[in-house]
Amino acid sequence: MRIIADADLNGKTIYSVLRTCGASGTLIKLLKARPHGITLNGADVTVRAVVREGDIIVADDADTYEDENDYIFPSEDIVDIIYEDEGAFVVNKPSGMPTHTSHGHYLDTLANALCAEYRRRGLPFVFRAVNRLDADTSGAVLLAKSKLSSSILARHMAAGNIKKTYIAVLDGILQLPCGQSGKIVSYIKRRADTIILRESVPEYTVGADFAETNYTCLYKCGGHTIVAAEPVTGRTHQLRVHFSSIGHPITGDELYGGSREFIGRQALHAYRLTFPASSGTVTVTAPIPDDILKLTGKQIDF
Repeated sequence: MRIIADADLNGKTIYSVLRTCGASGTLIKLLKARPHGITLNGADVTVRAVVREGDIIVADDADTYEDENDYIFPSEDIVDIIYEDEGAFVVNKPSGMPTHTSHGHYLDTLANALCAEYRRRGLPFVFRAVNRLDADTSGAVLLAKSKLSSSILARHMAAGNIKKTYIAVLDGILQLPCGQSGKIVSYIKRRADTIILRESVPEYTVGADFAETNYTCLYKCGGHTIVAAEPVTGRTHQLRVHFSSIGHPITGDELYGGSREFIGRQALHAYRLTFPASSGTVTVTAPIPDDILKLTGKQIDF
């Protein structure tokens, strides 16, 4: 991990900088034990070294083969990497591919595809998804390359510094005029009769979590409304539940009332990710797949 010291880090020790950036005490011990594990402007230093603004700290927290998960196997799928730097990368996940391995999905997940990519690169592989998508939701998934970058990105996610924008095609015509924005605020809880489905409730009840979604009406066509949606919170099935709750389920989302007349999965795509990277704030867009473009009737650009 590469850190360029800004004014806020001026005068702090390496130890303090690493802790500020999210490194655990265990990780710092690992770095101290590695040859050239911590360098300051290219020179080996101890964690007591003092940092000045503009200094470059490099922490060698690269994975080893001992860190690998023995139960993630490489698949034959090719992963579409649309952004990569020294700490993270973003992939454009296709619909129909689960993010994580689970019961019944041992070789067809994003984790398996990335494992194969790392094998081709000759590198050890540890799967660290910062965000996740439902199997049938396509689009951008952010992944961390190391222990430290994972910790840093997790902290940014918790602080709301990682912005996600989805394209969703909704059944029916929203009353909201094109170009205007709306908000859905509720509580989301697991339905009592299932372990999968969620429901939106107006007030807090036991087991419910606050959920907020902002959205903008882009345009309307063929009995559908195309929106750009930004979940402020990150509840399971949040966008699917929220749009269903206002009477406009995501097209193709049978679980929540969407019609599958025109598409065989929920028409939901993680289009844009904006997140802090070592070089500054990065925005990455994932091309919209053909099955959703067919519904929208034109290329979406906003």
